[in-house]
Amino acid sequence: MTATRFTPRQIILHWLSAILVLLIITLPYASDLLAPLFGGVGGVFTLHKSLGLLVLVLTVLRLLVRARDGAPQLLPGDARLQRVAAKSGHALLYALLLLMPLTGLLFGKRPVNLFWLVEIGPLPVEDGVRELAKTFHVTAQYLLFALILGHAGVAIWHHRVQRDGVLRAMLPERG
Repeated sequence: MTATRFTPRQIILHWLSAILVLLIITLPYASDLLAPLFGGVGGVFTLHKSLGLLVLVLTVLRLLVRARDGAPQLLPGDARLQRVAAKSGHALLYALLLLMPLTGLLFGKRPVNLFWLVEIGPLPVEDGVRELAKTFHVTAQYLLFALILGHAGVAIWHHRVQRDGVLRAMLPERG
């Protein structure tokens, strides 16, 4: 029998990642507002970088869980274009969830203070690599924004227009 839902562990990891990514995106844009809460703008970026590395770990975990548990076939067999678009969009989202924290770590010249607990020194890379990583990180954020909006928009379209179980498959089951 084909699964009609993601596993509870996949659902938890998805929504935890989503919340953290939205927070990570918000932090730099609200740094002036949040700076007093975190001891200055540096503290805001400490949290931004720490959460980014947490998302990197969660993304690796999500990929391992997905490889183990699989994914339900939610689209009908004749929806080939939708399946290709969904797989491509998810692959690009996963790639960015891996690359954004890695490039953020690569371009930093100062140590990363992981949740104010552990200091990770800057990676020993050449300035050209740092500059390339920074350019990618700063530019790719807009692709990530577009993918997140598209992902949410398509989920809502499936729920409201198609009225299929695509969105419900990623929501916690009602008790």
